[in-house]
Amino acid sequence: MSISLIIPAAGVGKRFSAHIKKQFTEIDDKPLIYWTIKRLITAYNFDELIIGLNKDDIKFIENVMQDLNINIPYIYVQGGKERANTVFNCLEKSNSDYAAVHDSVRPFVSNKAVQETINQAYKTGAAICGMPVRDTVKKIENNEIVSTIPRDNLFLAHTPQVFKKDIIYNALHKSLNDNILVTDEASACEYAGITVSTVLSNYENIKVTYAEDMELIDIFKKKFF
Repeated sequence: MSISLIIPAAGVGKRFSAHIKKQFTEIDDKPLIYWTIKRLITAYNFDELIIGLNKDDIKFIENVMQDLNINIPYIYVQGGKERANTVFNCLEKSNSDYAAVHDSVRPFVSNKAVQETINQAYKTGAAICGMPVRDTVKKIENNEIVSTIPRDNLFLAHTPQVFKKDIIYNALHKSLNDNILVTDEASACEYAGITVSTVLSNYENIKVTYAEDMELIDIFKKKFF
């Protein structure tokens, strides 16, 4: 079985208070997306890499790829308005049986999480990694608590999210055609009625969202690189 690694990197990072896209924010003179790709290609032998991005960023990413000096084929695909559009565009260019989609700003996923998510997807057709919710969850309205939500069955979705290619392609096609906004690939499968399996991720597999997250990045980098 062959598998493509898909990195949607066309986002603008609206919640990241900086003058640069968060995937291009540098850690030790290398952008976040560099460390993300390096981590993933170390964790698994993917058959190809497909990066979804804006045309204006191609030159920047090409410099990143030259620094990485990876030994698998890679291509760039035009990003879309939303993440789902970008991933769908990437899937259209994939030559593999399966696709692993990973956030460009999650540079600290463990080998185990990557490998177990892929292996589970090979068995079931669709799998994601994530973590059980630890904290008590409150529903609020107007800054007041309305209720406490039981956390026993709550799960924080991480990436990679791995699917048989035709499954995720058709699921995203359906959600896009129906104008349903999905925030991850598993949501598209849920909307299409497809069962998605879960495996445990690792605590350090955070998605860099706020500028304050960079303090954690400095700590985690010492463990993974």
